[in-house]
Amino acid sequence: MNRRDLHPPGSEGQETHKRGCLRSTKMARLGGPLIWLLVAGPFTRADPLVMEAKPTLAQNSPAEPAQKKTSESPAVTTAADPPATPPPPPNNGGIVLTPDQKRAREAFQAGKWEEALQILEAAAKTTPNNPMPPKVLLARWCAESGQLAQARSWLEQAARDDPKHPEVFLTNGHFAFLEGRITDTILNCQAALDVLDTPRWEAAYKQQVRLQARLGLAAAYEARQDYLNAYTQLREILQADPRNARLRQRLARLLFLLHRTEEALQQWQQAQRDDPTLEPAELQLAQLYTVRHEFDQAEAWFQKAVASHGQDVRVRRLFAVFLLEQGRIKEARSHLEAVQRLEPDSRDTRALTGYFARQERDYSTAIKIFEDLVRDYPSFPFALVNLALLLAENGDGRGKERAIALAENYVRQQPMHADARAVLAYTLLQAGREAEAERVARSALGLTLLSPDGAYFLAKVLQARGASDEARTLVQAALNNKAPMFYRQEAEELARKLVPDPASPKKNAPPSSSDSKNKKQP
Repeated sequence: MNRRDLHPPGSEGQETHKRGCLRSTKMARLGGPLIWLLVAGPFTRADPLVMEAKPTLAQNSPAEPAQKKTSESPAVTTAADPPATPPPPPNNGGIVLTPDQKRAREAFQAGKWEEALQILEAAAKTTPNNPMPPKVLLARWCAESGQLAQARSWLEQAARDDPKHPEVFLTNGHFAFLEGRITDTILNCQAALDVLDTPRWEAAYKQQVRLQARLGLAAAYEARQDYLNAYTQLREILQADPRNARLRQRLARLLFLLHRTEEALQQWQQAQRDDPTLEPAELQLAQLYTVRHEFDQAEAWFQKAVASHGQDVRVRRLFAVFLLEQGRIKEARSHLEAVQRLEPDSRDTRALTGYFARQERDYSTAIKIFEDLVRDYPSFPFALVNLALLLAENGDGRGKERAIALAENYVRQQPMHADARAVLAYTLLQAGREAEAERVARSALGLTLLSPDGAYFLAKVLQARGASDEARTLVQAALNNKAPMFYRQEAEELARKLVPDPASPKKNAPPSSSDSKNKKQP
């Protein structure tokens, strides 16, 4: 599936809803539901240079067994605007870590930052034009571990030491994108291209920087919904690397967003010929029509995908999720059974089975499945979020505290994602720790990647703390989004509670004219 975070059903007390999920899309505006975690799709990280905006089931932590890859308050993003792919992630300038860099990373992970810096600086002296400045590398490692303030500090020091180094601009652009500063991303990526016009850098390194910068520009333009400029950037990359099937996938997606569907289909088919392991073209179209809320078209393409690729587990998994989002559990079950036949023991199959159990309110089975998944895959976001919500809504005191710990783990993985903090705030609220919940909720406002369900979580916390106006704004934004929403029933109930009472006088309201007339004059 290409879904982002399956958030199983559950509500306060004993009541839970029949359907719903969270798909965390890009959100300087509100995204769709958080179910995008369950599948690797066209936006999945393809190589060290292409990082996608949303985690998927295909992403494993280094310690986990590899699986088959099958502002201000946020506003609402329509599902017709799929999430943009972020610019290139920190990847050491596209080169493998040297032995010295590996030693430095071990020191960094042990908390010995000064030792790590000394190792990197000593190694840099032997290569004056080192494509990866030591402090840039430390900034990236800090960001990866969620230490954002320290990451920014290291990067500023690197900029002071070597203000025209391409890696400074690329890293600054990447940080800017994660913080929703799209213009800054574009300026930094363009600056990285501009500073290459010097004999200081070898040709191979220049080519690497151009690739990363153009990927960053493409992601930034896509985030602006400037799909034509994004397409132009990717087309230039493909001209130099025409057999790069995964980049061709992204190009096809942009053509779809430009409403050039026939051309998009041709590009997807070419990508699949170049790399038969990629998702079928029919499946990719089905997913994009789903994101655009053209559900009839989406279902038609899902049916075509099943007809042509019925033994592809990704097709069955995604179609099952699509049907779940439509509330068609019985129809979805046949595809779940197909998935269980095709990959009975895979992580993704277990996750989907657990989600079905939660949909059907079989909480004990769902908890057991997700407990096992968290044990086997401690950094698996899908399992962390599902289990956190299950325990927060159905657990005893110890279970609620464990839910908080799981949500904190998720936040460490996704420190710049509003949805991660929204889940943590909600688990704190369920445990009765309202003041902490509000602090976390407010830290989420203005970040990217907030789904409608995440907005509901934040609204719930703010309402409990008396911030009714802010809660009302958030819950209405969530309900106005057309994406499938896991907690829609709860959000509707909360919205009704938050409707202002017309009989109640407004604070600081001026007296009415009739009041003035009736007032006795002294």
